[in-house]
Amino acid sequence: MKRAAAVIVFLILAAAYHSVLLPPAASAENEYDVYLKGESFTWKEFDNGGDQLLKESGPIYGVGGLAKLDIKSLTLKIRGELFGGRIDYDGQTQEGTPVQTDVDYLGVKIEGNIGYKFNLTERFSVEPFAGPGYRYWERDIKSTSLATGYLEKWSSVYVQAGIHSDIAFYGLGKVFVEGGIKFPVHNENEADLSVLGSGTVTLEPGKKESFFAEAGVKWKMLRTAVFYEGLRFSKSEVVRGGHQLWYQPESKGDIYGVNIGLTF
Repeated sequence: MKRAAAVIVFLILAAAYHSVLLPPAASAENEYDVYLKGESFTWKEFDNGGDQLLKESGPIYGVGGLAKLDIKSLTLKIRGELFGGRIDYDGQTQEGTPVQTDVDYLGVKIEGNIGYKFNLTERFSVEPFAGPGYRYWERDIKSTSLATGYLEKWSSVYVQAGIHSDIAFYGLGKVFVEGGIKFPVHNENEADLSVLGSGTVTLEPGKKESFFAEAGVKWKMLRTAVFYEGLRFSKSEVVRGGHQLWYQPESKGDIYGVNIGLTF
């Protein structure tokens, strides 16, 4: 977690360094963005019959940086984000007793993509892209008088592919839009169930594709965008922890948000 956060800080500082300290000729075709983001996050889990076991929802806030390097028609993009927040938990115990509490989220996301830009006109381009990504987050469920909370450490390694498009307007900046699909390579949920007598249990949620999209405007040094990101996991295999059997139910997350920042 600390190492990933350090990478994000490095990306943001690198963006500021290139935009402020380097001469214009050195970064004429490159872009560096830094932004704040706010999102509406929803997490749901389902039993084998498809009935909802729990729902978590609420605001998550973060900071991010994006570096775009143009090499002739090729583009290299590196994005890093740090996010966190406390949201509402509405679920139940293993015995079916309703429980309401809070959940603390803290995480990072790092992505790198390579694209090829097709300039269809002087002001309109289309850019297919693909690359790897990594998302890590901690899900800390708080204890109540009815149930004992615990900490989960999630990670997902994935590849993604999509299309990005820019539309430039003379004197009015440009509009950008992109969308695509993510394919998980490896998912892991390390649950600290010591308080339940099972120690630390490592689960591997199943791999399901999900979608993402972003659309926004860049005008002079200002950048704003709206975005969506989906998280999808099928049921994991059953593993033994202590004297109990555990598995991660089918789970899905939906993230809708906005980010506002500067572009250089």
